[in-house]
Amino acid sequence: MAKRKKKSSKVQKKKGARARPKAKKQTKAARGKAAAKRPAATAKPKRAPAKKRIKQPTAPAIETVAVEVIEQPAPGVITVTDVEETELRKVS
Repeated sequence: MAKRKKKSSKVQKKKGARARPKAKKQTKAARGKAAAKRPAATAKPKRAPAKKRIKQPTAPAIETVAVEVIEQPAPGVITVTDVEETELRKVS
């Protein structure tokens, strides 16, 4: 491993040695400008939540079947049979 270098004694003795220097005092004219430039904090409106889609109610499927049967079992004899059926199906 490499040896660390020792700090010189001059840096340790120096009184004003600091990590960061002090900020310079602003003039009166500059102080007024800085205060004028600073924008006022404005409240941003919150983002509106996404609207949920509502399912439209759908009518159930209705199926109607009408059957009319005309028979002629013998000459001159006519038989008419009517059948009507309604089916209600749920929509899935």
